[in-house]
Amino acid sequence: MDTRTYAKRAAVMVALASSLFAQTAGSPATHVTAVAGESWLSHLHRSFDETSMGKTGRLGPAEATTDFDAGAVKLASAVEKQYVTMHGADLYRLNCRGCHGEAGAGAPPEINSVINPVRAGSTTLVMERMRKTGMSMSYAEAAKLARQSQDAILQRLHKGGQDMPPFSHLSEPEIRALVAYLKQLADVPGAAAEQLEVRETPVRVGEHIVKATCHICHSASGPNPDAQQLADGAIPPLSALTNRVNQAQFVRKVTHGAPIVMGSPPLACRGRMPVFYYLSEEEAADVYLYLSQYRPYQWATLGPVMATAQHDPGPPEADPPARVVNASLSGPAKVVPPSDAADMQFVALLVVAGVLVTLLLFGGIGFTVRECMRLSAEGRDRELAASVARASIANGADRQVDDRLVA
Repeated sequence: MDTRTYAKRAAVMVALASSLFAQTAGSPATHVTAVAGESWLSHLHRSFDETSMGKTGRLGPAEATTDFDAGAVKLASAVEKQYVTMHGADLYRLNCRGCHGEAGAGAPPEINSVINPVRAGSTTLVMERMRKTGMSMSYAEAAKLARQSQDAILQRLHKGGQDMPPFSHLSEPEIRALVAYLKQLADVPGAAAEQLEVRETPVRVGEHIVKATCHICHSASGPNPDAQQLADGAIPPLSALTNRVNQAQFVRKVTHGAPIVMGSPPLACRGRMPVFYYLSEEEAADVYLYLSQYRPYQWATLGPVMATAQHDPGPPEADPPARVVNASLSGPAKVVPPSDAADMQFVALLVVAGVLVTLLLFGGIGFTVRECMRLSAEGRDRELAASVARASIANGADRQVDDRLVA
């Protein structure tokens, strides 16, 4: 195999590996990772009672209600859906509404409105605002200011702010769909025609609700508080949630509210956690599915940490006084864990990549060895030819000397 042919085949194998990687990376299931680290409130060194975060929802009932059908939740969570189509409005509802509210007004002074920053990203609205204030501005100048505002919004989503956590778990398509809806919410001209949609798996839905909402107030791991510690303000970690309550109890707590046992002596209390009435029962079930399949852990790592075994939580100790604030992504429903397919895709990718790398490696070594042997053989041939030539010249010189002596 000559150099040109080898290089061409190597390029084809690299392109094939890149294509396979891109296809796998584009699958929603491959993005799922376990939640890790301290809560955002712990990061800010604030207690729940000192912040507006998580208080934009409705308080739950003081006593148990009877209008909740646990059987319906089980049926809903058993529906097998590979993917769910989510629109920007859904992404906002699951990403931002817990803190910024349905209309995007926020909870000043701690939580700002999203409306004015989004409107500042519209060239048309920037020029309109300048005209109203009596200031003249060219379209190019307004467009430059609008781009700066757009960049600031994306920067805030990617890296967070002083009081806002980063949304690093959001993919670029999800961010584009979310920003498109923010424009519509802010009445930016032409925004209705820009609306986008994304496809999500149920476990991905659960991941985003956990990372954007639950993780604001609940740390990923830690000790499970007792009734008195709950009364003193402790917030149960996410790692203990599936052992504290079963799925139906969790769905009820999140979507309808439920009392929690707190204090000494233990009494049923309303608790601090608001009711997230804008989440569907399927979405709440997706949260439980995600926490069951991906074990929360203390420190962040690079890959997903899967639960080592499924378990039945059994009778609960008490409803967790979690709290939440919204801040993240995505939509309803499937219960067949997509992690198996994701793992198979990942393993297949690793196998293909390993084979390609091995072929490239051995091909390169073989090519190098052959080249070395060829060059060595050519060197020997040249040396032999040079030796013959030198011998011939020497013999010719000797004959000339002999001829002169005879003469």
